[in-house]
Parts: sequence; C-alpha cells; structure tokens
Amino acid sequence: MDEKKTENVIGAMVLGLADAVLRDTENQAPEKGQAAAAIALLRHEPGMPIEQMRRALGLSHSATVRLIDRLVTDDLVVRRPSATDRRAVALHLTEAGDTRCDAILSSRFERIARALQGLDPAERETYRLLTEKLLSNFVEDLDHAYSVCRLCDFSACPDCPVVCALQTKT
Repeated sequence: MDEKKTENVIGAMVLGLADAVLRDTENQAPEKGQAAAAIALLRHEPGMPIEQMRRALGLSHSATVRLIDRLVTDDLVVRRPSATDRRAVALHLTEAGDTRCDAILSSRFERIARALQGLDPAERETYRLLTEKLLSNFVEDLDHAYSVCRLCDFSACPDCPVVCALQTKT
C-alpha cells in the first residue's frame, strides 16, 4: 500500500470538501467569515458565552465581539444576562437567526450529500464508521471539539463521536 498516496488523496478530499462547505454555508450567512459557524454553534448551545464562542471560532475577543455586534444588528442574535455568571453575556438566536441556521445547515448537508453521491449505501455507512473512528482519535479537548463541530447539526448526531471521544478522555 502506498501510504503517501493515501494521505495525499484523503488530504485533498478533506480540504476540497471543507472549502466547498465553508463557501456554501457562508453564502447563507449575513457575511463571510465565521458568521455561519457562530449561528450554528448557538443553535447547538443557546446561551453560549462570548469567551466560549471566541475559542470555538479561533478569533480574538474583540473580533468575536464585533461579529456578535453585527449578528445582533442583523436581528439574528440577542444578548442576555448569563444565568450562571453575572459578568458574562449569554448569546441566543432570534427567530430570524434560527431560520438562517436552517438555511446554513441545509446548504452544508446538500454539499456533503453531493460529495458522497458516488458511494452506494453500504459504502456510505462504511465511510461514516471509519470517519467516526478517525474523529474519536482526532479531537483533543472541548475547545477543539467546538471548533471541529462548529457547523454540525447536532440533532442529526445524537450519539456524536466527538462527544463520546471527549467523555472517554476525561
């Protein structure tokens, strides 16, 4: 087996699919960059504080605050006082934000479905199982998990391999 070719082909697939997913989800967001991921993360974790959002998106604190400011201005996100920390702000999607999240996640699913079209159902299942195994070894900690899953539809994955991997590491 040619390991270099395997790694090269997988690398090309992963990067090409990631680029396509990011492009398609950004087209459903109010702006380029991390807006789509911020909206999807808030669907998964309503009330997420800015600091957690910052770490998940890999942005500075000020860049995250500016992003949230724009999403608030666009009526997609609201800030509320945190129920657990008086110093923190809890971020929540508005109804419009929830609708926008549907469009973002739908475009993600459509792009991935197109990429998997060439596989029959058994091959798709095998690919899913192998990918779950890879994810369980790949994710390092909670911040990394949020980053890896920042555009996931968590309702589609009730036994998320990333969450399961984190639970076994702690």
